[in-house]
Amino acid sequence: MKKSKGKDFDYVLFTKWDRFSRNTADAYGMIRLLTDYQINPIAIDQPLDLSVPESKTILAVYLSMPEVENDRRALNVIYGMRRAKKEGRWMGHAPVGYKNKTTENGKKYIALHQPQAGHMKWAFEQLATGLLATEHVWMKARERGLICSRNGFWSLISNPCYIGKIKIPEFKGEEAYLANAQHEPLIPESLFYRVQEVLDSRKRCFEKKASKRLPHVPLLYADFCSVQNVGK
Repeated sequence: MKKSKGKDFDYVLFTKWDRFSRNTADAYGMIRLLTDYQINPIAIDQPLDLSVPESKTILAVYLSMPEVENDRRALNVIYGMRRAKKEGRWMGHAPVGYKNKTTENGKKYIALHQPQAGHMKWAFEQLATGLLATEHVWMKARERGLICSRNGFWSLISNPCYIGKIKIPEFKGEEAYLANAQHEPLIPESLFYRVQEVLDSRKRCFEKKASKRLPHVPLLYADFCSVQNVGK
C-alpha cells in the first residue's frame, strides 16, 4: 500500500518558535500545511499543545515577537543611516572618483581618488559646454581611463556628492533636501548646476519633439484598424 505524503514523519523539532519562522503569516501557513499531513511542529524550549484552544494565544505571541524584532531592527537601520547622512557622512560604496577609507579609530569616510577623480571632473567640464552629447562625453572619458558604465555615468553626473552634498530623501513628512557632506568636493557648485541646466534643456527639447509626434499616433492606429476591418 502506497503511503500518503507525510506519513513517514510524526514531528518537526526545533528549539524555539523564532527558529521555526520570523514571519507570522508564513508560520501559520506552514503549521496548517504540516497539520494537513498530520505532522506536529514541536518547539523544544517552548512546548505547546496545539490541540488545546488556549495554546493559540501563546502561539500568537511566540510567532509575532520575532517579526516585531525584525521590523524594529529594520527601522533602527533606517534611522541610523538617515542620521549619518544628515551628519554629512557618505553611506555605502564610494562613487567614481572617490575611495572608501577608514581612520585609525575605525571611522569610515570617502576621499578623492586619482586618476578617476580627474576623469570625472573633465567629464563635468565637457558637459557644461553643451557641445557634445552626454554619451559622447562618456565614451571620450572611457578612452581617457574612466571606469564607469553608461547607465552609471548618467546617474553620477546628477549626483550632488561631487559638490560636497548628500541627498536626504523624503521621510515621514520631512521634505527631501541636500545636507553638507564631510568629504571634499570634486567640482564647484556653479559647474555642477551648469551641467544640470544643460541636461534639463536637452530633456525639455526631447519631450517637446516627442509631444509633437504623439497626436498622430492614435490616428495612424485608428486608420490601421479601419483597414483591417474593411479587409475582413
